[in-house]
Amino acid sequence: MILQASAATDVGMRRRVNEDRYALVPDLGLYLVADGMGGHKAGQLASQLAAESAVRAAQALEGAPVSLAERLRQVVACANRDIFTMAQAQPEYSGMGTTMVAILAGEGRVALAHVGDSRAYLVRDGRIRPLTDDHSLVGELLRRNQITEEAAREHPHRHVLTRALGVRASVQGDLIEMSPRDGDVFAMMSDGLTNHVSDHEIAGAITNTDDLQQACNALVDFANDRGGDDNITVVLVRCEKAGVA
Repeated sequence: MILQASAATDVGMRRRVNEDRYALVPDLGLYLVADGMGGHKAGQLASQLAAESAVRAAQALEGAPVSLAERLRQVVACANRDIFTMAQAQPEYSGMGTTMVAILAGEGRVALAHVGDSRAYLVRDGRIRPLTDDHSLVGELLRRNQITEEAAREHPHRHVLTRALGVRASVQGDLIEMSPRDGDVFAMMSDGLTNHVSDHEIAGAITNTDDLQQACNALVDFANDRGGDDNITVVLVRCEKAGVA
Protein backbone atom coordinates (compact mmCIF):
# COMPACT_ATOMS: atom_id res chain seq x y z
CA MET A 1 0.00 0.00 0.00
CA ILE A 2 1.28 3.42 -1.01
CA LEU A 3 0.08 6.55 0.79
CA GLN A 4 -0.07 9.98 -0.78
CA ALA A 5 -0.69 12.90 1.58
CA SER A 6 -1.17 16.66 1.49
CA ALA A 7 -2.14 19.25 4.07
CA ALA A 8 -3.08 22.89 4.47
CA THR A 9 -3.48 25.12 7.50
CA ASP A 10 -4.60 28.73 7.83
CA VAL A 11 -5.10 31.14 10.71
CA GLY A 12 -8.55 32.03 9.39
CA MET A 13 -10.14 35.46 9.09
CA ARG A 14 -10.64 36.37 12.76
CA ARG A 15 -7.79 34.86 14.75
CA ARG A 16 -4.32 36.30 15.12
CA VAL A 17 -2.59 33.07 16.07
CA ASN A 18 -2.83 29.60 14.54
CA GLU A 19 -3.22 27.05 17.35
CA ASP A 20 -3.64 24.14 14.91
CA ARG A 21 -0.82 21.76 14.09
CA TYR A 22 -0.51 18.84 11.70
CA ALA A 23 2.11 16.19 11.03
CA LEU A 24 2.81 14.15 7.91
CA VAL A 25 5.39 11.44 8.60
CA PRO A 26 5.24 8.96 5.71
CA ASP A 27 8.24 6.93 6.95
CA LEU A 28 6.20 6.05 10.05
CA GLY A 29 2.80 5.96 8.34
CA LEU A 30 1.68 8.65 10.82
CA TYR A 31 -0.60 11.55 9.92
CA LEU A 32 -2.42 13.82 12.38
CA VAL A 33 -4.24 17.06 13.12
CA ALA A 34 -4.26 18.78 16.52
CA ASP A 35 -6.29 21.84 17.53
CA GLY A 36 -4.98 23.52 20.70
CA MET A 37 -6.95 25.26 23.42
CA GLY A 38 -6.20 27.25 26.55
CA GLY A 39 -5.18 30.66 25.25
CA HIS A 40 -2.81 31.69 22.49
CA LYS A 41 0.55 30.48 23.85
CA ALA A 42 -0.93 27.56 25.76
CA GLY A 43 -3.04 26.36 22.84
CA GLN A 44 -0.13 26.62 20.45
CA LEU A 45 2.12 24.75 22.85
CA ALA A 46 -0.42 21.99 23.51
CA SER A 47 -0.95 21.21 19.83
CA GLN A 48 2.78 21.43 19.12
CA LEU A 49 3.56 19.08 22.01
CA ALA A 50 0.88 16.67 20.80
CA ALA A 51 2.39 16.48 17.33
CA GLU A 52 6.00 16.22 18.50
CA SER A 53 5.24 13.65 21.20
CA ALA A 54 3.17 11.55 18.81
CA VAL A 55 6.03 11.40 16.31
CA ARG A 56 8.55 10.43 19.01
CA ALA A 57 6.26 7.75 20.39
CA ALA A 58 5.54 6.32 16.94
CA GLN A 59 9.28 6.14 16.28
CA ALA A 60 9.90 4.35 19.58
CA LEU A 61 7.07 1.88 18.90
CA GLU A 62 7.98 1.16 15.29
CA GLY A 63 8.10 -2.60 14.80
CA ALA A 64 6.63 -3.36 18.22
CA PRO A 65 4.86 -6.77 18.29
CA VAL A 66 1.41 -5.28 18.87
CA SER A 67 -1.44 -4.21 16.61
CA LEU A 68 -1.49 -0.86 14.85
CA ALA A 69 -4.40 0.20 17.04
CA GLU A 70 -2.46 -0.62 20.22
CA ARG A 71 0.57 1.30 18.96
CA LEU A 72 -1.63 4.28 18.21
CA ARG A 73 -3.29 4.02 21.61
CA GLN A 74 0.15 4.30 23.20
CA VAL A 75 1.02 7.23 20.93
CA VAL A 76 -2.06 9.09 22.16
CA ALA A 77 -1.25 8.23 25.78
CA CYS A 78 2.29 9.58 25.42
CA ALA A 79 1.06 12.82 23.90
CA ASN A 80 -1.49 13.24 26.67
CA ARG A 81 1.13 12.61 29.36
CA ASP A 82 3.60 15.12 27.93
CA ILE A 83 1.03 17.91 27.70
CA PHE A 84 -0.36 17.20 31.17
CA THR A 85 3.14 17.13 32.69
CA MET A 86 4.02 20.48 31.12
CA ALA A 87 0.76 22.03 32.33
CA GLN A 88 1.37 20.78 35.87
CA ALA A 89 4.96 22.05 35.91
CA GLN A 90 4.23 25.57 34.64
CA PRO A 91 1.22 27.43 36.10
CA GLU A 92 0.90 29.69 33.08
CA TYR A 93 -0.05 26.63 31.03
CA SER A 94 -2.56 25.26 33.52
CA GLY A 95 -5.65 23.90 31.78
CA MET A 96 -4.13 23.77 28.31
CA GLY A 97 -5.13 20.93 26.04
CA THR A 98 -5.68 19.93 22.45
CA THR A 99 -7.78 17.75 20.23
CA MET A 100 -6.04 15.13 18.14
CA VAL A 101 -7.11 12.92 15.27
CA ALA A 102 -4.46 10.62 13.84
CA ILE A 103 -3.97 7.65 11.57
CA LEU A 104 -1.16 5.11 11.67
CA ALA A 105 -0.76 2.94 8.58
CA GLY A 106 1.23 -0.19 7.90
CA GLU A 107 1.09 -3.60 6.21
CA GLY A 108 -2.16 -2.88 4.41
CA ARG A 109 -3.99 -1.68 7.52
CA VAL A 110 -4.89 1.71 8.96
CA ALA A 111 -5.59 2.54 12.61
CA LEU A 112 -7.35 5.75 13.60
CA ALA A 113 -7.42 7.46 16.99
CA HIS A 114 -9.47 10.47 17.99
CA VAL A 115 -9.85 12.74 21.02
CA GLY A 116 -11.89 15.96 20.91
CA ASP A 117 -13.87 17.52 18.07
CA SER A 118 -11.40 17.40 15.22
CA ARG A 119 -12.81 14.92 12.73
CA ALA A 120 -11.87 12.12 10.37
CA TYR A 121 -13.81 10.97 7.32
CA LEU A 122 -13.42 8.20 4.79
CA VAL A 123 -14.11 9.16 1.18
CA ARG A 124 -14.66 6.05 -0.95
CA ASP A 125 -16.10 5.92 -4.47
CA GLY A 126 -17.31 9.51 -4.17
CA ARG A 127 -19.15 8.90 -0.91
CA ILE A 128 -18.16 10.25 2.50
CA ARG A 129 -18.49 8.48 5.84
CA PRO A 130 -17.67 9.98 9.25
CA LEU A 131 -15.16 7.91 11.21
CA THR A 132 -15.33 9.95 14.43
CA ASP A 133 -17.92 11.29 16.86
CA ASP A 134 -17.25 14.70 18.38
CA HIS A 135 -16.23 14.57 22.05
CA SER A 136 -18.13 17.76 22.81
CA LEU A 137 -21.21 18.94 24.64
CA VAL A 138 -23.01 19.59 21.37
CA GLY A 139 -21.89 16.21 20.03
CA GLU A 140 -23.52 14.54 23.03
CA LEU A 141 -26.74 16.49 22.46
CA LEU A 142 -26.79 15.45 18.81
CA ARG A 143 -26.30 11.78 19.66
CA ARG A 144 -29.25 12.01 22.06
CA ASN A 145 -31.34 13.70 19.34
CA GLN A 146 -31.90 16.67 21.65
CA ILE A 147 -30.87 19.25 19.03
CA THR A 148 -30.72 19.40 15.24
CA GLU A 149 -27.60 19.72 13.07
CA GLU A 150 -28.66 23.29 12.26
CA ALA A 151 -29.01 24.20 15.94
CA ALA A 152 -25.66 22.60 16.70
CA ARG A 153 -23.85 24.98 14.34
CA GLU A 154 -25.08 28.00 16.30
CA HIS A 155 -25.13 26.52 19.81
CA PRO A 156 -23.48 28.87 22.35
CA HIS A 157 -21.53 25.96 23.87
CA ARG A 158 -20.49 24.29 20.63
CA HIS A 159 -16.78 24.65 21.52
CA VAL A 160 -17.06 22.95 24.92
CA LEU A 161 -15.16 19.65 24.77
CA THR A 162 -15.90 16.59 26.88
CA ARG A 163 -12.51 15.04 26.11
CA ALA A 164 -9.14 16.55 25.19
CA LEU A 165 -5.47 15.66 25.40
CA GLY A 166 -3.53 17.06 28.35
CA VAL A 167 -6.40 18.13 30.58
CA ARG A 168 -6.23 15.05 32.82
CA ALA A 169 -3.51 12.56 33.69
CA SER A 170 -5.10 10.00 31.36
CA VAL A 171 -7.57 10.10 28.52
CA GLN A 172 -9.53 7.47 26.60
CA GLY A 173 -9.32 7.96 22.86
CA ASP A 174 -11.66 6.32 20.35
CA LEU A 175 -9.81 3.72 18.25
CA ILE A 176 -10.62 1.77 15.11
CA GLU A 177 -8.55 -0.34 12.72
CA MET A 178 -9.51 -1.19 9.16
CA SER A 179 -8.27 -2.41 5.78
CA PRO A 180 -8.45 0.41 3.22
CA ARG A 181 -9.25 -0.05 -0.45
CA ASP A 182 -7.38 1.32 -3.41
CA GLY A 183 -8.41 4.96 -3.87
CA ASP A 184 -9.69 5.49 -0.34
CA VAL A 185 -9.03 8.97 1.06
CA PHE A 186 -8.81 9.62 4.78
CA ALA A 187 -9.66 13.25 5.54
CA MET A 188 -8.74 14.75 8.93
CA MET A 189 -9.59 18.31 9.90
CA SER A 190 -10.08 20.78 12.72
CA ASP A 191 -13.48 22.21 13.57
CA GLY A 192 -12.54 25.50 11.93
CA LEU A 193 -13.23 23.70 8.67
CA THR A 194 -16.19 21.49 9.58
CA ASN A 195 -18.04 24.42 11.20
CA HIS A 196 -18.33 25.98 7.74
CA VAL A 197 -18.13 23.14 5.19
CA SER A 198 -20.65 20.31 4.90
CA ASP A 199 -19.75 16.64 4.56
CA HIS A 200 -21.12 16.69 1.01
CA GLU A 201 -18.85 19.61 0.10
CA ILE A 202 -15.83 17.89 1.65
CA ALA A 203 -16.48 14.82 -0.51
CA GLY A 204 -16.94 17.00 -3.60
CA ALA A 205 -13.67 18.86 -3.11
CA ILE A 206 -11.79 15.57 -2.78
CA THR A 207 -13.44 13.70 -5.65
CA ASN A 208 -13.39 16.60 -8.11
CA THR A 209 -9.61 16.50 -8.47
CA ASP A 210 -6.76 13.99 -8.34
CA ASP A 211 -4.54 16.68 -6.80
CA LEU A 212 -4.73 16.32 -3.00
CA GLN A 213 -3.05 19.68 -2.40
CA GLN A 214 -5.59 21.39 -4.62
CA ALA A 215 -8.38 19.74 -2.63
CA CYS A 216 -6.83 20.86 0.68
CA ASN A 217 -6.52 24.44 -0.54
CA ALA A 218 -10.09 24.44 -1.85
CA LEU A 219 -11.44 23.28 1.51
CA VAL A 220 -9.54 26.01 3.38
CA ASP A 221 -10.87 28.58 0.91
CA PHE A 222 -14.44 27.35 1.47
CA ALA A 223 -14.11 27.89 5.22
CA ASN A 224 -12.52 31.32 4.87
CA ASP A 225 -15.09 32.47 2.32
CA ARG A 226 -17.80 31.65 4.86
CA GLY A 227 -16.32 33.64 7.69
CA GLY A 228 -13.20 31.75 8.74
CA ASP A 229 -13.92 32.39 12.41
CA ASP A 230 -11.37 29.81 13.63
CA ASN A 231 -8.08 28.28 12.57
CA ILE A 232 -8.50 25.87 9.66
CA THR A 233 -6.49 22.70 9.07
CA VAL A 234 -6.99 19.70 6.79
CA VAL A 235 -4.90 16.60 6.07
CA LEU A 236 -5.80 14.25 3.20
CA VAL A 237 -4.25 10.79 2.88
CA ARG A 238 -4.97 8.66 -0.20
CA CYS A 239 -4.33 4.91 -0.22
CA GLU A 240 -3.09 3.28 -3.42
CA LYS A 241 -2.14 -0.29 -4.18
CA ALA A 242 1.56 -0.86 -4.67
CA GLY A 243 2.46 -0.41 -8.31
CA VAL A 244 -0.62 1.78 -9.08
CA ALA A 245 0.43 5.12 -10.52
